[in-house]
Formats: sequence, C-alpha cells, structure tokens
Amino acid sequence: MNMTEMGEVVAYLLRYRTAERQPSGGRKRRAAREGQLAERDVCALIDDALDTERDALRDFLAGQGLRLRIFEPGDYPGIAPGSRFYALLPDPELEQPPLYTRDPVFDALRLRQESRAELAQWYLQLWLLMHTLLYTRLNRALSDVSRYQEAAFATTELIDLMREQLETLRAMGETAPESSRALLDERGDDIGRRVRAFIELQMRAGQLEPVREGGDESGDIWQQTLLGALEAEQVGMHHLSHLQSLVESPAEETSE
Repeated sequence: MNMTEMGEVVAYLLRYRTAERQPSGGRKRRAAREGQLAERDVCALIDDALDTERDALRDFLAGQGLRLRIFEPGDYPGIAPGSRFYALLPDPELEQPPLYTRDPVFDALRLRQESRAELAQWYLQLWLLMHTLLYTRLNRALSDVSRYQEAAFATTELIDLMREQLETLRAMGETAPESSRALLDERGDDIGRRVRAFIELQMRAGQLEPVREGGDESGDIWQQTLLGALEAEQVGMHHLSHLQSLVESPAEETSE
C-alpha cells in the first residue's frame, strides 16, 4: 500500500466508518464512486498491506485522534464466515483535532431560528431516549456489544418517547430545568421532523441501519450497527464512567 492508496483507504473510512470483506445482513458491497475506492478494494489493500504499511496507517489515523480496529467472524455475531470487519473509531486516549465539527447536527435539527444550546438539548434528549430503546428496554449494559442485533426500534417509538419526555417536563412546571424548557416550544410535527432528522444523522454516522426484510429496507425499523455498539461501549468506559461512581456512592453511604 503506497501513500496514494493509504490516502484513498482513509478517505473511504472517514466517509463510511466501516468496511467488510463480505457485507452482512443483506447489504450490498459498496461500489466505487468518483474519487472513492470500492469497498472490495479497500479491504484488499488493508489485508495485503505489510506490517510496516499498517503501522504507517495507524500512525496516520492516530494523528487525527482515530484508530482502525479489525474484527474476525468469531469476535461478534453478524460477521460473515470468511469475512473481516474494519471499524474506524475515535481513540479515547487521543485528543480529537478541531476539524471535527457539530455543524451537521445543528443544521439537521434546526427547524427555525433555534440557538445552538437549544439544538444541543434536542440532540441530547433524543440520544438518551434512543439508548433507552437500545439498552434500558432490553436490560442491556453498554458492554453487551454482542447483543447489537437485538437492539432495534421503530421511528414511532422514539417519537412517542420524546412526547412522553416533554409531557413530563410540562408537568414539572417551574421546577423543570431552565435549559430544557426551550423543548416545550415545539409545534405541529416538530417532534416527528426532529426524530427523523436525528435518525438520519445516526445512519450517516454508521450508528443505525434500516432493518432489511426479504432484502428490502423497511424504512421504519432501525437496528444498531456493530460500529454503534462498539462506540457506545467506548463512551460508557471512557466518558460516562464517572456517573457510575455517583450512582454507587449513595448506596455505599446508606450501607454504612
């Protein structure tokens, strides 16, 4: 793998986040497009790379705060026999460079002239509720990566959960957190539009994919991807672990 090919591999992984020798779940292998290698060629270049070339690729990605992880069929369900799953993940031990921006999130969720703080509240609420459907409902821990194929939900379920969340906030009246009150200004189909925009963001980020039935995409049922489960585990281990100590401390004090 020369430097040009390495750049093409990185460009592909930055766009799609994953590559598979033999795509699972009925997904078709991604074809080449203008300025972009085919999925088959990306996998072949990584497979055939010398150790020194792979080290150079890892160093290149590390400079961007990223890490390439490679999984075999026995590592997680859903990886086809004879296949190999490549996932591009943020490295929690490295600083993310400023080239990564939240602008796509704000642009997707904005319906009128909301502030970034208001849009961040919408994203946070939807992200937490999505994880309620993917984890809490299944009595599943973030570390249960291998159960990602069980984790699915319908668009309507996320819409209904968001409505329930807003009703809870309304019932709190003046005691509701001030930062969350902007969510109560929704009108008409605002909730549905934001939920669909949020799901589209998750799809573009490789976190969700439509459930395929008989080779067709249903368009209304969404399943967590292996990449999404791996990133959720990483978030839990490296970014939310301090919350566990907050939960455990009161219990320890009570026992004393």
